[in-house]
Amino acid sequence: MDIDYLLLLQGFREATGGIFNVFFELITKLGETSVLMFFLGLIYWCYDKKKGIFLLLTLYTNRIINGFIKITACVYRPWIRDPRVIPVEEAMADATGYSFPSGHTTNAVSVWGGCAVDRNDKDKMPVILKVFFIIIVLLIAFSRNYLGVHTPQDVIVALVLGAAVLFAMSRLMPVIESHKNGYIIAAVSGVAVCLVLIIYAALKSYPETLGADGKVIVEGAKMAVDSYKTAGAAIGLFIGLLVERRFIKFSTDVSSAERIVRAFFGTFVYTVLSNASGTLSGLLANAGLGEGLAKAILQFVCLFTFAALLPAIMKLFSPLFGSRA
Repeated sequence: MDIDYLLLLQGFREATGGIFNVFFELITKLGETSVLMFFLGLIYWCYDKKKGIFLLLTLYTNRIINGFIKITACVYRPWIRDPRVIPVEEAMADATGYSFPSGHTTNAVSVWGGCAVDRNDKDKMPVILKVFFIIIVLLIAFSRNYLGVHTPQDVIVALVLGAAVLFAMSRLMPVIESHKNGYIIAAVSGVAVCLVLIIYAALKSYPETLGADGKVIVEGAKMAVDSYKTAGAAIGLFIGLLVERRFIKFSTDVSSAERIVRAFFGTFVYTVLSNASGTLSGLLANAGLGEGLAKAILQFVCLFTFAALLPAIMKLFSPLFGSRA
């Protein structure tokens, strides 16, 4: 039934000459972590720090849970299960590893769905904006089916999982913020879960189904490395947010000019660091750390910089802009 649905969408793509392919390729990019991090940077550094923290924690909580499920279920991609499924080629670049549940969809619920959640009674969002964000979530979810890279169950479970985590975080954040040691407890708990993911990914067995070329369809070692990267990034975020909370304490209540400078500066530094992480992780791996540890360390550095170092620099130069506009 799930494959029939994908074949139906595939037939529609072929009948229309792929006229909607570019649109859904653009839509699906809105669920990519790399794209979402730039959007989150604008919120966290420039607009509303508390909202940014909420979205960041929701995103990486979902990514960790998604990672556990992916390497436990070990569900192959649709075109591996049935060669009749031919995905849109451009969408396959990010459709690596296992299929269930959809990472793009959980990402979308975490961030775009999280934008539709009111932080408190004073910051209620207009209904039309909430509807807009929900539509984005649904479009991203559908795009994964339309492009042929995920089955309906991949997307549906991701929607439910993402919504459950989003709901839980919306209830948990006020507790974390009001408790004296809330951020310490959250950081320690988060790091502990990440370490469990690393150990689990390293020790578990993976299917070794061979493809037509005689090679293993999905390499367990690569999936383990992907888990290390996710865990490393999450640890960097958890520790970075704790350091910011305890020692930096920057504010987003600044002038419009300062917000613009922060946006450009933060985006530039994070882009350079993210683009350099591949090369740097390769150097660390060649130095004897191993690919998994090297990539985990670089992801830690990227997210720690995002959450703590960049805000510290922004706060340091904040007096140059004078009082808030």
